[in-house]
Amino acid sequence: MRVAVVTTSYPSYDDDPAGHFVETEVAGLARAGHDVRVFRPEPGGAFGWPGAPTRIRERPSRALDAAAWTLRASLELRRFAPERVVAHWCVPSAFPIALGAGIGRGARATAELEIVSHGGDVRLLVGMPARARAAIVRAVSSRAARWRFVSEELLGALESALSRDDARALRACAEIVPGSIELPDVKDDARAKRSAVRARRLYVCAGRLVASKRVDKVIDYVATSPNHGTRRDERTLVVLGDGPERAQLERLARAWRMDVRFLGTVSRRETLGWIGAADELVHASRAEGLSTVVREAEHLGVPVTILA
Repeated sequence: MRVAVVTTSYPSYDDDPAGHFVETEVAGLARAGHDVRVFRPEPGGAFGWPGAPTRIRERPSRALDAAAWTLRASLELRRFAPERVVAHWCVPSAFPIALGAGIGRGARATAELEIVSHGGDVRLLVGMPARARAAIVRAVSSRAARWRFVSEELLGALESALSRDDARALRACAEIVPGSIELPDVKDDARAKRSAVRARRLYVCAGRLVASKRVDKVIDYVATSPNHGTRRDERTLVVLGDGPERAQLERLARAWRMDVRFLGTVSRRETLGWIGAADELVHASRAEGLSTVVREAEHLGVPVTILA
């Protein structure tokens, strides 16, 4: 079967942390014998770390890049003539790209459409004006064979922003399917990192440094919680990721006089090594549902604290 995977996030080099869960799914489809082609934007434009909304706010001209890729991807998708399309992130991979290529159910459909929502697209839809949100959800849910959400919380967040009829149509095609995870062996990396911090209690958080990730709450938690059996000067927090909130977070760490190490964007193996070394992974994002980094920590046997 010819399968097209449309995504705005996909690794662009070995061990790139971007979209590794999409790459895992692509590898699984290829192993099953399908002819798989990935449709993705070139790195460095509107799409990439720390997310398209942030990148477009930083440089508004990138919106033109996003529009150009959207049109180009729709045309290329139509030429490929797939039998199945897996659109990771509803916007823009399903709407408008897949729908613009004539993908979905109906007399003129050329392929089966499956959508995967990971979090950012749900936040975008919920934040839209009600009319725009309803129009997109109606168009997509009427054409999709399946709309996969990585957690019930994400599906519920979108449902709660819809009318009763639109929510019912969404639920009719919705499925809860956690994203695929394949972990390399990082035991040696984890031991080396654990040794480097010596006897200090090690906390790790990973993600984009944007307001919705609430890394400030992670810093406050590590600084103030009395339930760690250590003094503040015996604790280390490693923050993996980058974004527009970094300078503010660094000021907060200095105000607490804490050992907080901002390592920026690192490879996936490096991230997993730090998670594996941690005494505790701390996660505070409000809008992800079932976070990939939390699932990775659980696979590595690392205790997880999710802040309310």
